[in-house]
Amino acid sequence: MSQVQEPSRAAAEVIARVSEVLLEEPDDVMTDFHEAVFASIRETFRAEPSLAAEVTASSRGNLLHWAAALGRAPGETVMSNLSPEVVGIARDAFRRGIATELVPAYHAGRNTLWLHWMRLAFAVSSDPVVLEEALDVAARSLTSFIDSTVGELTALLETERAELTRGSHAQKFEAVSLVLEGAPISNQRATERLNYRFDARHTAAVLWTDPHEPDTRVLHRAADALRAVTEAHQSLDVIASSSSMWVWLANATNVDPEDLDAAITPIAQVRVAIGPEDVGTDGFRRSHLDAVETQRLLQRLPDLRIARFTEVQLVALVAGDQVRAGEFVARTLGSLASADPELRATLRTYIRARFSASRAARALFAHRNTVLNRIQRAEQLLPLDLHDHSLEIGVALEIEHWLGPQVTSRPKPRKGSYAARGTEASARTGTDVTQRSLNAADTCSR
Repeated sequence: MSQVQEPSRAAAEVIARVSEVLLEEPDDVMTDFHEAVFASIRETFRAEPSLAAEVTASSRGNLLHWAAALGRAPGETVMSNLSPEVVGIARDAFRRGIATELVPAYHAGRNTLWLHWMRLAFAVSSDPVVLEEALDVAARSLTSFIDSTVGELTALLETERAELTRGSHAQKFEAVSLVLEGAPISNQRATERLNYRFDARHTAAVLWTDPHEPDTRVLHRAADALRAVTEAHQSLDVIASSSSMWVWLANATNVDPEDLDAAITPIAQVRVAIGPEDVGTDGFRRSHLDAVETQRLLQRLPDLRIARFTEVQLVALVAGDQVRAGEFVARTLGSLASADPELRATLRTYIRARFSASRAARALFAHRNTVLNRIQRAEQLLPLDLHDHSLEIGVALEIEHWLGPQVTSRPKPRKGSYAARGTEASARTGTDVTQRSLNAADTCSR
């Protein structure tokens, strides 16, 4: 590594302490950082759950990479970050013809991170001379890191241009995208380009893995397993991103949940969201969109690996207005909303089992008396009578299950955070150092 500017011991201490805080990933910093990145890029990255997860993983990876390297050796250049998640989302953007949006996304993240870095620095020191030195070192380091990472990514993508834009996967993705976007392409033309019958009954699925460890081979194995277990007459699979695949199964004859789960479980890391069966080109599109919505909800439950739209469609209807959904859950479940999760899970299973304690016990692998005891305790916490309001209670439990207990939590002001304390400290030490640091960062970026 080359030398940049060897800071004094006092400035290095400030840098090290700020880096320690960033590596703990404080909620206020990470939330603002990711919001800034997403606000700078188009809806595509937010609408597709896999792409959104890849953007988040890439941004987080860059932040932690820089913070760790800077804190470890503040007088040395931070090397660019070409980790799998960083390269993966860059390739996805390039394939879709929107790679130019990477640069503003990187700079939006840098600007927000820098504001938090300054406030954190003011929270750990009140010495203007030390602060100015620490801020100057960090500003130059951050700008150099962003520029080198973007530069190396650009060079890498240029070397892969042919494969990314003219390979068979790219051509297949382009044709599928036309159908999904409702372009005027006939069934016959689409069938010829994709070798897939569009007049069939379609069951769409989205398969994905951890964006930190993308592996298309695992995705292909899972697609093969789905094809076999569903006894589909034909299938179409498309690499949608570095960590996800879109699959359509034509005239599938077996979509039994237990069989699907048994087929996917042995394939480590892969998660699957399955849309409902639908017919024709419009059905091809609708089933896919429902599978994507299922994926969006499934991502909230890291321990659940496979789900079908039929299980979540009720929750999908209310997920668009989570504030109202949370109010409904809080009113309907009362004290049960904040009680032992085991009680809510048991009551939800009991209602889904059509109020049969025996069936619920088998589903939960619990004794029938245990189930009855939990139900009794749950009923005591409910503000409504279970049998008179079973529909409302069942819906509230489904919402809570898929959206998580936080759906009933109202946002709270972020008091006492390092950022807040940094703002107060900056007021005490004056704004002159802050302004000079902002000017320095702006000069570096230019």
